[in-house]
Amino acid sequence: MDNRKKKDILIIVMLIAVVCMSSAFAVLSQKLEVSGTGTVKGNWGVEITGITPTATQGTGTSNSANADLTVATFAADLYQPGDSVTYTVTVENTGNIDARLDSISSKVTPEYGTDDNQYVNFTYDGIASNSVLKAGESISFNVTVQYSSEVVSTTTMNATLTTVLNYVQNS
Repeated sequence: MDNRKKKDILIIVMLIAVVCMSSAFAVLSQKLEVSGTGTVKGNWGVEITGITPTATQGTGTSNSANADLTVATFAADLYQPGDSVTYTVTVENTGNIDARLDSISSKVTPEYGTDDNQYVNFTYDGIASNSVLKAGESISFNVTVQYSSEVVSTTTMNATLTTVLNYVQNS
């Protein structure tokens, strides 16, 4: 056989091989589709579970302390400079999602610095923004409402403090 016939046969064999391989690929290839569903079962449950007046200084008295989820309200009568009432607040994460304290916002009624409330202030002890409250855990902190000791005259001061704990999901 001459070289020309050998080349022609080789080309034909190669074309047949390419057609066979293409046909086999087409027959054996399939579209693979994977689908599924997922369910997230999170339970959010951060709330104030207790407020207890735990200490007084001077003649200060607690009128009331109550909570609604993450909002706490404290009312105290303060009769003279230096009087204070300290409350212990317990916050519990009853859910299964870790929570982070994003911020604490407070409002005093009547507003501090007005003629009706020039001398009542408050402090927090034992809690801070960005602290994490893990699922199933609790934390206690103190809130103190105080008649400023810098006052020289005595006037009975009545003030209500509302505190909002802004918790968000910890990521």
